[in-house]
Amino acid sequence: MGTTKNAQKQAKAELDDKLTLAQPNREILEELAIACAKSPSPDNTFQYAFCLSKSSEPSELRYAVTILDGLVKEGYEHQVDCMYGAACALYLLGEYDKARVSYSILFDEALNINLVL
Repeated sequence: MGTTKNAQKQAKAELDDKLTLAQPNREILEELAIACAKSPSPDNTFQYAFCLSKSSEPSELRYAVTILDGLVKEGYEHQVDCMYGAACALYLLGEYDKARVSYSILFDEALNINLVL
């Protein structure tokens, strides 16, 4: 039992490190926000929200989830990417149960794609 718990802690630490390295800087976020405001489109909105989904700010993470969920509901072409971004943001917020649900949906979607191929 101790081995499993240690493996889980190590896996979480590694994921946390990777997500920390993926945090966007203010300049990138500002550029994407400006692009989104100047030329509103689902693709620009996605790029901005996906970048926000790796932020260190809880308010930005919540906003990213809202935007990405909205894109999925609107039928945006890259729904799996939206769900991945939302799962990352939920994980960073510490909402692990919700992140697991998003991840489970992604996993099921990947299985369905592989079965079709």
